Amino acid sequence: MRSQLGEGNDSLLTTRLFADFLEYNFNNPDPATFGTRDDVERRSIGVQVQHDWQFAPNQTLTYGADYRNTQAQNTTFSYSTNATNVNYDGEISQGALFALYEVNFSSRLSANVGIRQDFNSLVNGSFTSPSVGARWAISPSTALRANYARSFRAPLISNLEGLAAFNVVGNPDLEPETGDSFDVGIDQQLGDFGLIRLTGFINRINNLINFRFGSPSTYENIGQVRSIGLEADLNVELFPNFYAFANYTLNDPRITEDSNPDIEGNILSFRDADKLNFGLTYETPNGLYAAAILRNLSSFFVNNTNTEELSGFTAIDLRLRVPVNEEIVLNANLDNLFDVQFEQYPGYSGVGRSFRLGVSAAF
Repeated sequence: MRSQLGEGNDSLLTTRLFADFLEYNFNNPDPATFGTRDDVERRSIGVQVQHDWQFAPNQTLTYGADYRNTQAQNTTFSYSTNATNVNYDGEISQGALFALYEVNFSSRLSANVGIRQDFNSLVNGSFTSPSVGARWAISPSTALRANYARSFRAPLISNLEGLAAFNVVGNPDLEPETGDSFDVGIDQQLGDFGLIRLTGFINRINNLINFRFGSPSTYENIGQVRSIGLEADLNVELFPNFYAFANYTLNDPRITEDSNPDIEGNILSFRDADKLNFGLTYETPNGLYAAAILRNLSSFFVNNTNTEELSGFTAIDLRLRVPVNEEIVLNANLDNLFDVQFEQYPGYSGVGRSFRLGVSAAF
């Protein structure tokens, strides 16, 4: 919900409400145990309030608060013993206060500084995350940019509870992630028909929450990970309303510190794949949108000892967005059009062809 507090668009209040309810059942027909049934019930509700205030022609202040509460229960029922085991039953509350100040010193030079204060029921106290960024247009068609941000991420319910049906054990002792992110980049206009963006980044994360595949699989904290990479984006207009885009991410995440010295210097499992996306889109001024997207994922390691890896895959997705009126939009996604078979985890197939239909409304 959006409300204009001023006479124009210089003061906009946005309120968002979130609600997510999940009931999941999985039957494991293991003949050795006469089978089990895994049941997950999850409820998540939240709210975000944000005020965008342009209090001067060249200055804007964005500030607000958000809050989310998630309750979850995961149980396993044994058909042989007629007994139910509670794997996880708990809740997480998390909230934050945030603010971002942006100033345009001139038509070519702008900067921003922000701060976010996180509160989480899993962590004693709170965590402060500052950020700062700048953009300098060195010519009408070329701009340089740089950003720094401190980061914080608490464990998810799924990290804590696990999923017994898939032999994934939760880790209730997980510590939250903290980190620092740096990036520098260049934006280059291609005449009046395109834009190319190049970005180099370095991320350093402490206590990174990582999935460890095994028997059983679980989640663990890695002491410190440094990720160095490069992102390239290209967007061009082929004809009126017809566009093409491509983006590529080259990523090298290395374990720099850990309680296990044998994996220091190795590549972090499940995180080192390079990604390529290429798409053709059609979009009209009234909001009608259609796209065909090719996505490619390279091979990646599945353990931190770097002794086993899975091959990558290439799939094609279709997207459609149809506006019914100014408030209501229909969305349809057809992912993995040709039902490409691949492994997301060793021995576990990734999602094949899938179709989703949704509706969104803004008031």
